[in-house]
Amino acid sequence: MLGRSICATVICQLIIILSAEVVQLESAHKAFRRDPGHPQWHHGAFQDVKDSVRSDVRRMLHTRAEVPFQVPLEVNIILVGFNGDGGYRYSMDIHKLENFLRTSFPFHRPSCLETGEPLDIEHHIVYNVFPAGQAELISLEKAVKEVMVPVGTARETEFGREVPAFDVEATTVEPVFQKLYSYIFDVDDTGDIASEMDRPVPTAIFIMNFDKARMDPKNKEIDLDSLMYDRLTQLTEDDMKKQEGDYIYRYRYNGGGASQVWLSSGRFAVIDLSAGPCTYGKIETEEGSISSKTLPRLRTVMYPRGLTRTSDHSGHDVLVGQLGALISSTIEHVIAPDVRFETVDMTRRLLVPIIVLQNHNRYNIMDKGHNYSIDIEMIKAQVKKMVHPEQEVVIVGGTHPLHHHEKLAIAVSKAMRGHSLQETKKDGRFHVHTKTYLDGAILKEEMEQSADVLAAGILEMADPSLSSKFFLRQHWMEESADSSDSIFKHKPLWATYSQHHGKEKKRRMAKKRGDLYRTYGTRVLPVFILSLADVDPHLMMEDESMVWMSNDVVIVLEHQNEKIPLSYVSETERRHAVPSQAQRHILAGLASAVGGLSAPYEKASHVHERPLLNWLWASGCHPYGPFSNASKISQILLDVALRNTIYACVDSALHRIRDTSEAIQAFAGEYLKTPLGEPVKGKKNKSSTGLWLEKFYKKTTNLPEPFPHELVERLESYLDSLEEQLVDLSSLLYDHRLQDAHFNSSEILQTSIFTQQFVDSVLTGEREKMRCCEIEYKFPAQTSQTFVYGGILLAGFIVYFVVIFFSNPVR
Repeated sequence: MLGRSICATVICQLIIILSAEVVQLESAHKAFRRDPGHPQWHHGAFQDVKDSVRSDVRRMLHTRAEVPFQVPLEVNIILVGFNGDGGYRYSMDIHKLENFLRTSFPFHRPSCLETGEPLDIEHHIVYNVFPAGQAELISLEKAVKEVMVPVGTARETEFGREVPAFDVEATTVEPVFQKLYSYIFDVDDTGDIASEMDRPVPTAIFIMNFDKARMDPKNKEIDLDSLMYDRLTQLTEDDMKKQEGDYIYRYRYNGGGASQVWLSSGRFAVIDLSAGPCTYGKIETEEGSISSKTLPRLRTVMYPRGLTRTSDHSGHDVLVGQLGALISSTIEHVIAPDVRFETVDMTRRLLVPIIVLQNHNRYNIMDKGHNYSIDIEMIKAQVKKMVHPEQEVVIVGGTHPLHHHEKLAIAVSKAMRGHSLQETKKDGRFHVHTKTYLDGAILKEEMEQSADVLAAGILEMADPSLSSKFFLRQHWMEESADSSDSIFKHKPLWATYSQHHGKEKKRRMAKKRGDLYRTYGTRVLPVFILSLADVDPHLMMEDESMVWMSNDVVIVLEHQNEKIPLSYVSETERRHAVPSQAQRHILAGLASAVGGLSAPYEKASHVHERPLLNWLWASGCHPYGPFSNASKISQILLDVALRNTIYACVDSALHRIRDTSEAIQAFAGEYLKTPLGEPVKGKKNKSSTGLWLEKFYKKTTNLPEPFPHELVERLESYLDSLEEQLVDLSSLLYDHRLQDAHFNSSEILQTSIFTQQFVDSVLTGEREKMRCCEIEYKFPAQTSQTFVYGGILLAGFIVYFVVIFFSNPVR
C-alpha cells in the first residue's frame, strides 16, 4: 500500500509539472501578450518637476527675467535586442543610458524658422528607457525576414566586399511594431483621435539590435518560432565574427529613399542599428549628408581594431554617448521640432479653397481615377487632424483657365527665374548650364498686386452655399463707432476704467441696425495649383521643390512631364521628382501653413541665419523632401501641429506681458523717480514713521499721484492668476490634454491682450494729466516749521554733548 501511494504521489506531481509546461508552451507561442508581470508604463513625472515649473513661471512674471515657459515632455526609449538576446548578444546598461540622457540632454528649446528666434517655450525632457523581451525581438526579426526583397548587391563598408542587398518595405512591417507599441504601453490602437485628445499617449523611439545571422533570408532552416522562449546559446568567437551575416538590408517607407531609420504613421520612430549602413544626401554637399559613420554599429564596439576583440570598456561608453546624441537629434527633428510659422489662429473655421490654374485643356487633376488626380477628401481628413476638434475645416476645389485671367498669367511669367548650375557629368568634368525655376515669393507678391477676383469667383462656382454660410452680411447692434478689424468680440476690460470717456463715446454713438460688417471667425488659406503644359520639362520651384508655402498661401507646381532628376542621391541611385503628382506637395504645404510643421530635416540656426539640414529623418511617414514618398502625416507630427497652435498663443501672450511690463517701467522711469533714481512713495498703507518722515519732503501741489494704486493691484492679481494658469497649462500639455490646453492658452492670450490695452489706456490717461505740469526737483520750501524742527535738532545735539562730557571720568 505504501508503494502504491508513493507511486500515485509521483504520478500526480508529474501530471502537475507536465500540465504547467503545456500551459507555459501555449502562452509562450503568443508574443505581445500582456502577462501580469510585464513592465508597466508609469506617467506621473509632472509632480517631480512641478515646483521647478512654478519657480520659473514666478521668476518670468514678477522679475521680468528672460526665463522660458517650462513644459515637461516625456520621451520613451524602447531597447530591442540589448538584453543579451540580439546581435552579438550585447547587453546595454539601461540605467546608465537613462542617467546619461538626463544629465547631458535635460532641456530642448524649439525655435521659429521664419524668424530664427527661439520660442518662449522650453521642454523639460523626461526620459524612460524600457527593454523589450525575447519573444517580441524574435517576432520582429521574423516579420522583417519575411518581407526582405533582393535588390542586387551592395558594397560593405569595412572590407569593400560585394554582398547581397535586400529592401524591406517599412509599411509592411509597421503593424508588428505597432503591436509592440501597444503591448508595452497598454494602448489599444482604436484609431479614435478624439478620445486621444484627453488622455496620456506615449511617444516612443524604438532602437533595434537584430541578430542578422539568425534572420538571414538565405537560411531557410532556422525556425524562429521555436526560439521565442528557448534559452539562446552563447556565441563562440567564430559566431561573433559572422554576426553581420554577409548581407545588407535597408528600409524603404512607401518606396522612398533607403534608410536605417524611419518615422511611422503612429507615435513611434524606428532606429535599426543592424540595418545598412546607408548613404544618402545632396550631391557635392557635406551638410546633412548621411554616411556609414552617422549611426553607431555594434561591430565597431565589439571589434574596434578590426578582427581583434578587446576587453576595453571604453567602446561601451562611446556607444552610450552615440545613442544619446542620436536620441537628442530625434527629439529636435521629430518629437519636438522647430516651428515653421508661428501663427496665432483663434478662428472657428478654416476654409481652404484649392484653385487649379491651368494653361491647357488636355486633362484636369480634379477628375478622379487617374494617376495624377488629387483626393480632396483625403486632404481634408489629414487637415482635420492638424486642428482642434472645435475648429471646422471646409475644403473646396475648382479649375479655371489661366488665359482668362491675364493678370495672373503675367504674374506667373514674371515669377520665372533662372540660375547657373555646375554639375559633374560622367566624363568627370564640370558642365555649366542654366536651369529655369518658378520663384514662389515673387509669384505671391505679383498675385497680391494683380487685384484679380479669381478666388471669390471660384468659391461661388464651386459651392454657392459658401457665400451665404461664411460671408453672409449679418446685422447686429453696433458696439462702437470705429470698429477695428479684430477676431475678438468681447468688451475690453479697460473700457470701464475711464467713466467720462465711456459716457462721451456713448453720446456720440447712435445705435442702429442695418450696418454691414465682416463676419469674423473664418480663416481663408488658399492653395493655388499651377497646372502647366508646354513648359520646360525640368521646371520646378526654388530649392528643387514642387511646392512653396507661407503662413497664408500655398503654391504647387504641376505638369505632365517625365521624372525630373534631382541633385540628391540615395545609395548609388539618383532621386527623382514626379511633377504630375501634386497630392503630396499640397499636403506638405498645408501642414506647414496650418500646423506650423517644419520638415524633419530642417533646424533653425540663429548663427547661420538659415535652417541647417540633417537628412537623417528624411524618410518616413511625412510628405517632405526628396527621400519621402508618403501622402500622409505621422501621428507624432500631428501632435506637434496641435501643440504648435498652443505654443503660438502662449508665446504671443508672454511677449505681450513683457511689453506691458516694459511700458510700465518706462513710465515709472519718466515720472516716478527722484534724481537719485529712487521710486516716489505713494500715499496708501503708510506707517506712522513714514508719514512723519514725509513731513520733511511734503509736496506743495494738490495734484493726484501719477501712478494709481488700482493699476498696481490689478496687475498683481492678474500675474498671480496667470501664474496658476501657466502651471495648469504645463500640466495639461504633459498629460496630452490638448483640448483643455488649447482653451487655456486661448484664455491666456485674450486676457493678456485685454490687460495690455488696460495698461496702455491707464498710462495714456496719466500722461495726459501730466501734460499740464512740469516735474521740478528742488529743496523743500522754507516755512516756520523748518525753524522749529531745526531748533529741536540743535537742542538734541547740545543735550548729547553735555551727557558725553559729564559721563567721562575725572582725570
